[in-house]
Amino acid sequence: MDFDLIFSLMETFLALAAVLALAYFVLRFGKRVTDGGGGYVKIVEKTPLTSQSFLAVIKVGEDYHLASVTSGEVKILKDLDRQEMEASLEARRRQLSENPLAKVLENPVAKLLKMRKDSE
Repeated sequence: MDFDLIFSLMETFLALAAVLALAYFVLRFGKRVTDGGGGYVKIVEKTPLTSQSFLAVIKVGEDYHLASVTSGEVKILKDLDRQEMEASLEARRRQLSENPLAKVLENPVAKLLKMRKDSE
């Protein structure tokens, strides 16, 4: 084998490793930088309506609101009952923790996909 070919292959693998490491750090720590670290306003859930609009349940402080979000406007549609929302969210957490497929989601690839989804 030619030494130039071996050297080129080594460079390619090093470049690939650098790109993968960069992607890992962006997915892992990028949300923390843009999220503001917890924050006062959180989007609890989103449901797409069209390609340009969605409904969102938003938590502002201790209050929950249903909002309509489009490319040009955000409208609060309804104030939601706090106790009802927290009971619903707790029921969903329990259901997910009891799900037999939850163990599958613990693998590293699924965690990366979950981080990517959370950052959207």
